[in-house]
Amino acid sequence: MRTNYLWLIAMLLLSGCAGIPDNIANDTLLKSEQDALQTEIDMRNPDMSAVISALNNGQPMVAKALLLGLTQRYPLAGKPWVNVGLISFRRGELDRAQQAAEKALKLQPEIAVTDYLLGLIAHKKNDAPKALEHYLTALGKDQQHAHSHYNLALLYDTYYQDLENAIFHYRRYLELSARDDEITLSWVRELESQLVSEGDDDDAG
Repeated sequence: MRTNYLWLIAMLLLSGCAGIPDNIANDTLLKSEQDALQTEIDMRNPDMSAVISALNNGQPMVAKALLLGLTQRYPLAGKPWVNVGLISFRRGELDRAQQAAEKALKLQPEIAVTDYLLGLIAHKKNDAPKALEHYLTALGKDQQHAHSHYNLALLYDTYYQDLENAIFHYRRYLELSARDDEITLSWVRELESQLVSEGDDDDAG
């Protein structure tokens, strides 16, 4: 049974967005060439470059301070607050992470990763129904968000024992993920075998 989460810092720039599994990388969550162009522009922003540099250098609190500065400069932008929340989450500061996510949601309710973050927080607190609600909301805003698919699959798998839905969302994650994940692929094949076995048992009964 899988019990790991995808702890993701998704660096959402002021307009574009880039996904980061453990550190800053090129694992993008972009939906269009226009988004890609905007992200390239944002990456040249000295403020965001400093944030990314701080994260890469293992200085999350420096990055957080820089992001809080951006919330002052761009008071209507929700994305800096999402990043503040993600950093707090990775530090185990769940209440602060939730407060930041709620601010982001109020400012820019269309950002799917905000709901994803709220799902992670609920998931960490073992509130499966609330986590499920948030992951589904995130996917309602962005069906291409691979990590919401993964964590939703994890919920269906470990909490609800709903193999069909678990397999579906694991498969969607694998289709959308920018990296090969042989461990998840192997697990999905095992679940599919279990599902076939259960079907054979039902037919025999």
